[in-house]
Amino acid sequence: MMQFRQDTSEDSGSFVSRAAALGWLLLSCALLAGGLGCRSQSEERLCRAARLDDPAAYVKSVELARSERDSLFHLPDSSPVAKEDLPGWKGLEFYPVKPSYVLEGPLIRTAKPVPLTIPDTGGETRKAQKIGYFLVDLGAGPENLSVFRMLESDSLFLPFLDATSGAETYPAGRYLELQKLGDDRYRLDFNLAYNPYCAYGGDWSCPITPESNRLKAAVRAGERGYKFLHE
Repeated sequence: MMQFRQDTSEDSGSFVSRAAALGWLLLSCALLAGGLGCRSQSEERLCRAARLDDPAAYVKSVELARSERDSLFHLPDSSPVAKEDLPGWKGLEFYPVKPSYVLEGPLIRTAKPVPLTIPDTGGETRKAQKIGYFLVDLGAGPENLSVFRMLESDSLFLPFLDATSGAETYPAGRYLELQKLGDDRYRLDFNLAYNPYCAYGGDWSCPITPESNRLKAAVRAGERGYKFLHE
């Protein structure tokens, strides 16, 4: 009977090749273990802090925009505040401007738009579509913020709730305007987060933030609330 034996002999060239391959394997394992130069898919999609050319100028521009918004609230013809409340209107309140709350990242789109209805503060519903979400980390780990397209206006809508809602900010949530950068990337500036008009009384009806957009993080940025002179 023919017997087969494993050949344990190898020439020097084969030995060097195997040693080199083993070295690369060990190095790869070390890099993966340490996460050096490697990112997961979720990390690639995570919104990052924007690089502002002039942070000081940015802060001034936000403060100016806030001042202009506040001045409009004092005018009877442009204010959402009920006219009977205007005499006691003291003004809007804001969190300090922090450039770290300016994020940029990709809109992660759903495979196809998801139809839904969003209730409003007037007891009606608004037809909408969920078209995707942003992945953000505002201090409580990565969280999703869904983006909706409101069919009545064909506009993108990003409302959110967070750990300050109901205690420091409007209980029904705040809104965020999206700034398109190109290639389906957007800027999310939470320093510009604002309350809907229905937060100030009067005859206003506004979409209520879906519970799915409640963040665990406390977003202390943007519009906070308001006070009357008697408070």
